[in-house]
Parts: sequence; structure tokens; C-alpha cells
Amino acid sequence: MELLDQEQRDFLCSGVSISLAACGDDRDNCVIRAVGCKFVDDGRRIAVFLRHSRSPDFFRFVQATGRIANVFCLPSTNRTIQIKGDDVRVEAFPAADLALIEGHLALFLKQVVPLGVPESVARTIFAYDPADLVMLSYVPNAVFTQTPGPKAGELLGRAA
Repeated sequence: MELLDQEQRDFLCSGVSISLAACGDDRDNCVIRAVGCKFVDDGRRIAVFLRHSRSPDFFRFVQATGRIANVFCLPSTNRTIQIKGDDVRVEAFPAADLALIEGHLALFLKQVVPLGVPESVARTIFAYDPADLVMLSYVPNAVFTQTPGPKAGELLGRAA
């Protein structure tokens, strides 16, 4: 069963803010910001692009547990989807995907600049060294709405 419909897939690649959280078995945790995403393996896996040096703890936790929570939030509306996965792979970043990151940044700027975020600040948040990028991918096993309001936390789908 596909947990994400086409509209939700399009949303994930629409200039959203992308954050991931991981925790160790001791429940120590951390959060890292991604700079873009795509779908891989015929659309079965979500792949996010991360700066490896930004959070060594994040990658240590992922290696130990294989689990992540991934949040996608559209700044102009606060619409938010959280996706969980427990089969995380960290792989080399495909250099051909640099254009996806630049496209994601352009869409993100269209979201945040009208809200008063200076473009220079957003570009600083997204700054990366291509040599530091990795691709993390996973198959979604649970999807939740996290948009603020009465339905926040509502389960949208779970893998069987």
C-alpha cells in the first residue's frame, strides 16, 4: 500500500522546510535540517539530502537504530507532514542532484522571503559544501499530519 498520494508527494518537494530527528536507544536525540529531497527506487523510498558534518550524533543514532522521523513544513501555511521510517540508508550524494537542491532553495525562498525572512538568512541556512552532502533514504512506515490545529498528530497511514 502506498502511504503517500501524488498530492502529498508533490508537497514534499514544494519548497518546504525539511527536518529530521533521530534518537539513540537511550532516548538521547537530535535534529538536522535537510537541503532537498526526491523519491528513489521507483518512488518507494524518500531520499533527503543532508550535510554530514552538521550533526555527527544524528548519523550515529541512525546507524545504531535505523529509525528517523522526517518533518516537511510549508512556511506560508504551516501545513506539516511527519513521516517515520525504520530502514534508513545513508549513501553517497549523487552530484547530479545538485540542481534539485538549488531548485528546492528557489522554491523555499518564494515561501519565506514574503514572510520577512531575508534572502541572505535563508541562503545561510541552506549553505552547503557538495563534498559534505550525503543522501539518506527510507521507506515510509507511518505518515501523520502535524499541521497546528485539532488534527495535529492524526495518523494518515501506516504500513501493514
